[in-house]
Amino acid sequence: MKAYVRILSVILAVVLVFSMTSCSLISEDTTDITNDHIKIGVILSDSKDAECGMSAACVKSIRSVTDLGYGIDEDRFKYVENVDPNDSDAVAKVLKSLINFECSLIIVADPAYYDDIENVADQNPSVKFLVLNSDGNGKNIIAYNDDITDAVYLTGIVAAMKADALSVPQIGFLAKSEENLKVRDAFLNGVAKVNPNIKVTTSFGTDAGAAAKELITNGCVVLASDYEDKAIADTAAENNVFFCGFGTENLSNDYQESFLCAPIYDFTQFYINTIKAIVDDTETKNLSGDLSTGAAYLSSLNSKTVADGTKEAVDAAAEGFYATK
Repeated sequence: MKAYVRILSVILAVVLVFSMTSCSLISEDTTDITNDHIKIGVILSDSKDAECGMSAACVKSIRSVTDLGYGIDEDRFKYVENVDPNDSDAVAKVLKSLINFECSLIIVADPAYYDDIENVADQNPSVKFLVLNSDGNGKNIIAYNDDITDAVYLTGIVAAMKADALSVPQIGFLAKSEENLKVRDAFLNGVAKVNPNIKVTTSFGTDAGAAAKELITNGCVVLASDYEDKAIADTAAENNVFFCGFGTENLSNDYQESFLCAPIYDFTQFYINTIKAIVDDTETKNLSGDLSTGAAYLSSLNSKTVADGTKEAVDAAAEGFYATK
C-alpha cells in the first residue's frame, strides 16, 4: 500500500532528496555506504515477523534501508528477537552477544531497554547504540525521536468523518496509560476539526481485545489507539465496526472491510544517517523527525471504508502542516 501523505528524505553523501506523497525519488548519483566490516545488531521485543508494534516498524524501516541498494544489505543485520525489556539479565546477555559478534551499531526500537544499555555503553565506547525515544548520553548512545502526532491528527480527521457518515458520533480510543496522552490529544484535535460534538471515549490499559469490545458495546463505531495490537483489528472486524491502525500498515491488507488508515513510523532516515556517520567515522548525533521530514506519515486511505470527501479533508489539513513548517 502506497503512502497517501508522506515525505521521505534520504541523505547519502551530499545528496538530500525529498519525496512527497506516494513517490520515492532516490538519486543514483550518491556515495556507496558499503563498509566490509560493519555489523549491525537489532534487539526486538517481539518477533522479526511481527505483524504490528514497534518491532514491526523497526524491521520495516531496516528493509527500506537494505532495499535502497547502497551496500547495506540484510546480511549485515543480526536480529535478536523476543527480548523482554523488563528482564535485565536477558537484555545484558543479548548485548554481550552482539558486542562479541563485533557489532559497530546496535539498534533498539523500545526505550524500555535504555537503562540496561546505559550500563553497557560506558564499558564499550566504540559501539554505538541507537535508541528510540530516549535522550542519548552525548557519547555513544544516540537518540532517535519520532513525533507521530501530526499523522495522528490526520487520523482523527479520518475517524471523525467516518463516524459522521454513519450518523453515530461515538469513537473509542485505546491508550496504554494515562502518563503520556500526547498522541491521544492529537487524535482528539483531529476529531474536533471535523465535528467537536463527536464523543471520544478513552480506555486505558493493554488488554486490547477486552477494551475494544467494551468500547464497541458502549456504542463506538470507530476505534483508534496509541499502540498497535492485532486484537483491536480482530475485534473491530468481528463486530462490524471500523479501526485506525497505529505505527505500521501491516494490518491493512487483511482487514479491508474495517481498516480505515494508519499513522506510520518510518525510521529509515535515522538508520541511514547513523550508519553513514559510523562508516565515515564522523560524529553521530541525536536525531528527530515528524510528518514534515518523512519520519512519520499517514498511510493510504482505504477507499472501501473511508467516508466520501475524506481524501480532500486530509489533503487540506496536511497542506496546512507543511505551510507552517
